[in-house]
Amino acid sequence: MRIVGVVLLIILIIVVLFVRAHIRIQNGDLVKWEGKWYTKEEIKDTFPPQYIEVPAKNTPEEVYATFRQALLDNDIETALGEIKDSEREKYQKIFSDPELLKKYQTIPEVGQIIKDHEYGNFASYYYKDINEEDSIPFDIQFMKNEYGYWQIEFI
Repeated sequence: MRIVGVVLLIILIIVVLFVRAHIRIQNGDLVKWEGKWYTKEEIKDTFPPQYIEVPAKNTPEEVYATFRQALLDNDIETALGEIKDSEREKYQKIFSDPELLKKYQTIPEVGQIIKDHEYGNFASYYYKDINEEDSIPFDIQFMKNEYGYWQIEFI
């Protein structure tokens, strides 16, 4: 009889824990991410917010103008300083090729780039080759970092 009572008690505890976990999942207190269960607090600590709105300390146009002038002056370090940190190595390799650098030195003045859209910390601009009337537009992507400075993400 004792064995039956112990088994029933264990089953009751398992059912209560299961129902409690189910209620926490339904309320959003427990979240499964990549096979692991997290509480709301653990999610906030493990995956911090990816979007931070900070006041801008410069404009995409200023960044572009500085970048362009630095390229024209063959000041590659200053030009790279206007590029997002994670992309600098890629552009450093590009600018080390004289042929590619020459192409980048032909980008138009800031007055010829056109804002496509700006949303929060992201901005998109484009320009067309002035020598070709029906040219495909060239894309320029800017991203504002956590300190409020716009940087070139792609050009």
